[in-house]
Amino acid sequence: MRRALGTLVAMLLAVPAARAAVMAAPGYAVHTIATPDTVEGGVVRRGDAILVGQGPSFTAGAQSIVRLDAGGPTTIATGFNSLGGFDLAPDGTLYVVDNCFTGDGCGTTATGDTVYAIPDALTRTTAVTAAGHEVVPPGTIPFASDVFVAPDGAALVSDAAGNGAGRVVRVVPGTATDLIGGLDLVGGITLAADGTLRIVDAVLNPDFSTTGKVLESKLDGTPLGTLVSGLAGGFAAATDGAGNVLVSSIGPFGSSKVIAVAPDGGVSDRATGFGFSGDVFFDAVRDEALVLDFGVTDIVAVCRDQDGDGVCDADEPPTTTTQAPTTTTTSTTTTLRPTTTTQAPTTTTTCTGAAVARAKLMLGKLAPPAGDDTLAFEGEMRIPTSPAVDPVATGARVIVGEVVDLTIPGGAFDPATKTGWKAKDGSFKYHGDTVKVSLAASTKRPGLVKFKVAGKGGSYVVDPAHLPRQATLILDAAAGQCGEAGFAGPAPAPVCVYKAKRGKVQCK
Repeated sequence: MRRALGTLVAMLLAVPAARAAVMAAPGYAVHTIATPDTVEGGVVRRGDAILVGQGPSFTAGAQSIVRLDAGGPTTIATGFNSLGGFDLAPDGTLYVVDNCFTGDGCGTTATGDTVYAIPDALTRTTAVTAAGHEVVPPGTIPFASDVFVAPDGAALVSDAAGNGAGRVVRVVPGTATDLIGGLDLVGGITLAADGTLRIVDAVLNPDFSTTGKVLESKLDGTPLGTLVSGLAGGFAAATDGAGNVLVSSIGPFGSSKVIAVAPDGGVSDRATGFGFSGDVFFDAVRDEALVLDFGVTDIVAVCRDQDGDGVCDADEPPTTTTQAPTTTTTSTTTTLRPTTTTQAPTTTTTCTGAAVARAKLMLGKLAPPAGDDTLAFEGEMRIPTSPAVDPVATGARVIVGEVVDLTIPGGAFDPATKTGWKAKDGSFKYHGDTVKVSLAASTKRPGLVKFKVAGKGGSYVVDPAHLPRQATLILDAAAGQCGEAGFAGPAPAPVCVYKAKRGKVQCK
């Protein structure tokens, strides 16, 4: 019975549905990203690299994973049968699930019904095979639907068995243990802004429609209740920059949508007009959700567009002012820039880099009056050794969620203005009116750079209920010289805490 139900649901999900024009909610815009083949399974992005599943549905070994970046499409893994959700670990390992194995209706397969780890997904130039990259043996997770990499490095996999047999499985190399049981057609797993899980679960109705809900849980599987129920479906999930849970596959085939579930359970449309919306990934740097639709050869991107001009906010031309921002009551993002130069930054908006280790972040003096807020960000990151680090030429940039966008221009130190970069023995220091930066390259560990950034004179708008989840330091985006720190808790992973009495956010 379990196998028959799972196969039936999977076949329904694979039916191509004609798509009308996808329409975004007010304040958002839609554009598409072309793919070489029909999209399948999951999608993730880091920097300018997109990883997406491709190929015909339910065909033994016919599906693959492609990386799309400035170099064009590169196939990085092959031999999948029915791809499910993706997640990308901080070290660049891509975790994916496949939910079809020999006897499931997809032919004679080499592997399936498990979770895989694809190493060096952001940089590899040759494809690996699915067989041989299983985290646990084939057949371990018969209805693998989605995967989420927990802060401790374990892979949490949803097993959509239905009829109360659905579960969330905690997977480490060679071992799979039940974390949450008693579920149905369990799908997307995402981390909320408070460091707990949000899990999409659905039941199959007699008319083959589904009714979904979003569950809340601690990372150890302890249930915390239901965020929202009675949804007209539910499949994948992602958490956006405002703390909303984006849920796909709401509505019938041929007329599907993605909704946003607020932290208080309120529901609103984010985008409508999909044939059948599948996997969802949220890119916090671009404030953009990537959505897969079934049976098409593109990725739908739903981006923030606050001025309603149809252009993503992330793609709007940069402002020309260099003055430190003043108090504002309308903006949710504050940009602090040095006040002594008008040089445009040479770095790009995004960068594919490594995880920042030993990360600490602090936003201080947030209480009134505005204009005196401070920033402190430090850590260490391993970056490419060629070309050599040279912030005198490239400048630097710090992005903290949707709160801070700090550009440090290039240029050697000018004694007259007492502004600019000083270089000595591979280390660099920037001096400015509102910003100080230090970069120290290790002489014993090539590529390791320790950094500290200190800023003052900002005016940050911070929502205590939706604290920053990541901070990024970019030195040279084109060379991959950047790092990203994630603050998603719980301990020992870094987490952000709001201290109202002291007017600061501390992440460590």
